[in-house]
Amino acid sequence: MCRGDVPSQLCQECIVNATQTLSSDSECSLSERAVIWYDECMVRYSSNSFFSTVGTSPNVMLFNTANVSNTSNFMPLLASSMTETADEAARPLTGDKNKMFATTENPIANFQTLYCLAQCTPDLSLNDCRTCLSDAIELLPQCCDGKQGGRILFPSCNIRYELYPFYSSTNALSPNATVPETNDSKQDAGFSQDPFYLDYNCSSNKSTITEKKFKLLLSYLSSNATSGKTFYRTKVEDMVYGLFMCRGDLPARLCNQCVKNATDRIYSNCLSSSEGIIWYSHCLLRYSFRNFFSDMETSPKYSHLNITTYSISDQNLFTSKLSNQLSQQANDTGDSDDRYTTNKLKLNELQTLYTLEQCTRDLSSSQCSSCLNDVIGTSIPWSNLGSIGGRILYPSCNLRFELFQFYSEVGEAPPPENPPLENKDNYPPLRRIVAIVVPIIIMLILFPIGYFYFLKRKGRKSRRTILRENFGEESATLEPMRFEWMVIEAATNNFSKDNFIGKGGFGEVYKGILLDGREVAIKRLSINSKQGVEEFKNEVLLIAKLQHRNLVTFIGFCLEEHEKILIYEFVSNKSLDYFLFG
Repeated sequence: MCRGDVPSQLCQECIVNATQTLSSDSECSLSERAVIWYDECMVRYSSNSFFSTVGTSPNVMLFNTANVSNTSNFMPLLASSMTETADEAARPLTGDKNKMFATTENPIANFQTLYCLAQCTPDLSLNDCRTCLSDAIELLPQCCDGKQGGRILFPSCNIRYELYPFYSSTNALSPNATVPETNDSKQDAGFSQDPFYLDYNCSSNKSTITEKKFKLLLSYLSSNATSGKTFYRTKVEDMVYGLFMCRGDLPARLCNQCVKNATDRIYSNCLSSSEGIIWYSHCLLRYSFRNFFSDMETSPKYSHLNITTYSISDQNLFTSKLSNQLSQQANDTGDSDDRYTTNKLKLNELQTLYTLEQCTRDLSSSQCSSCLNDVIGTSIPWSNLGSIGGRILYPSCNLRFELFQFYSEVGEAPPPENPPLENKDNYPPLRRIVAIVVPIIIMLILFPIGYFYFLKRKGRKSRRTILRENFGEESATLEPMRFEWMVIEAATNNFSKDNFIGKGGFGEVYKGILLDGREVAIKRLSINSKQGVEEFKNEVLLIAKLQHRNLVTFIGFCLEEHEKILIYEFVSNKSLDYFLFG
């Protein structure tokens, strides 16, 4: 038996797949009876006659992993809607055939709709059909209490409900019939190299996070994006937590650029807030005073959809295909290691549907699927969706669907940043004049500004000048070895306890990872150490000259205010005193 809305060709394909699966299964091929269910059909066989007999065993109960917001209000509505659907399926028709299949749609608040389906095998009487469906409805609280979707599958009947249109309202769709497309901005109408800003949200609660710790967190995130990571989470002294996630198809270069833009903007927009999130086309970045790692969160959200206030003819023709594609992909995304999937589906001879779904990698498989199912069930107003094209972004997951390819395939290089410009000398006279005059005007304006800036900069000491004052003629040799304090903090995660190796009379040693990925041992000389700046300078000069294959490699140093840092190559099988005193 095929689902009542399934076209004949799809029905045939489903039956073929089902029979092949049964015949190839070692247990079923030797069994006297078996039943198999697909979304579009079911196949059953037995050595005993079961025609015109109600069969409720074996049965299968499945549920959508996403939860409804108000179970006490939803479950009574579900019971009444499913009862209405069962009554319609068992309603007699004129002629020899009975209906045995029905769907209903009941509106819920906030543009949501409850979609229900009930079906019986055509060999049952109307009374037997209604009895079978009643038995299935009674199992709904046991199966699917508080869930956004669920189904009960019996050999003789089945019921299903969802918050998205999983069935079609008609059996046929012309291959040449096109579906409406959302008109995106030019910037958003294809694969873009440049990350563009979408939205941000800052909490109204006043921040307890100090500006220093906020800056330090953002520097950790930014530096790890620079090192090639596309997902990273970190914290600063259990005071502030943060993460970033880039779209799964992006190369490290574009991810780094997006995270850099996000850190700059969220710092200026949310400095006084206790938590915040910012979305770009290529990435998201968020922070909070609380530990949100591995928690599935659906608020706040950003949504860009074409919503109408009126019904569209044949709307269900494209919403059912879209919703089923997104729903199946939600499960696939949860099962994927990197929590990222893309897919495409040919809708007709002219149009292809492209979809992308992604979760933050700290979520479990079930959390990821639940998050995406919540997007599909509660954040897309299916009955008022005017066209295909849009995106919904949660803190923990996001999805997008379009009628054009907006992502790169795995292994496919992104298009060049800027196409080469043609060299044309045949400008019209007016354009030639503009091309000559405008740069001259700009130069006249910028020259005095640049000269003033130059004079101002002359008063500042350059990095080379500082090195020369401290190390004299050796400054040229030591210049590549000098590290900024912020780099040291980022490498050691602000001298985290997790990075601590040990302690000696001259200071503490931490393991660190530089931006280029090198593992290093960082000796932080004690502030109370009797060694002064001059002694430290002499030690740096001596160690730099004493490079030997039997000595641990000296990589660099940092000398800022009261901090004196020595950086060595990390050698895992060396003892602590090798770094402290070596």
